Amino acid sequence: MWFQEDSNTYLKITWPDFFGMLVMHRMDEEDRASPIAYLERWHLHNELFGDSVEFLGVIEDHGVLRMVIQQKAIEGVPASLNQINDFFTQSGWKRFFANDEVAYFDPVRKVVISDTHRGNIILMNDGLLAPIDLRVQPLSGALLDYVVKACRD
Repeated sequence: MWFQEDSNTYLKITWPDFFGMLVMHRMDEEDRASPIAYLERWHLHNELFGDSVEFLGVIEDHGVLRMVIQQKAIEGVPASLNQINDFFTQSGWKRFFANDEVAYFDPVRKVVISDTHRGNIILMNDGLLAPIDLRVQPLSGALLDYVVKACRD
């Protein structure tokens, strides 16, 4: 990750052939996100949280892919766990556990998020919270059914 002072943005490049983790996956599926899932994640992040992450391109070196994004810098401090929980639950997200970590489900959009630790949600000077690097994943089929049930229990 590199800070670009002139534009007050961060340039982020994925690890070689690694595009993050999925929130939910079937037992017989890979838990790592595909390049398409990575792009979908950032598109949804922009839509859900008013972010303006830009996809800049792909670096290919000897058959290994890396993706490049640019994201505006956010000033503030890490939010508390209570602030994070309130931020989501007061907006209609349902809290549940996925892979031994807290996750949230939006039953209207059928989207799950995770990686909601303090370093990924910033309390800005105006008192608002800004998610900066969450795992975001749309759900359907059996995974959706599982999460809906998990949120009722």
